[in-house]
Amino acid sequence: MNIKGKRNKLRVKQRQDEAKERQVIRDKKTHEEQLELIKTRLGESKKEKHRLVKLIKKAYKEEKKKRGFVKK
Repeated sequence: MNIKGKRNKLRVKQRQDEAKERQVIRDKKTHEEQLELIKTRLGESKKEKHRLVKLIKKAYKEEKKKRGFVKK
């Protein structure tokens, strides 16, 4: 059921619920999957790409550290 209007309280609640659903779906994806999705979108998304690359590198370093391959 779609509710029309921008400031309607029910519409605001509906948008919040939709956003929560999208967030749950997004949280299930890995950082690599999110990065691939960003590459298919229009626009550059520089900040989001940079944030995801940073998280991927951090996870990679932690994985190497667990295995004992990190050089000091």
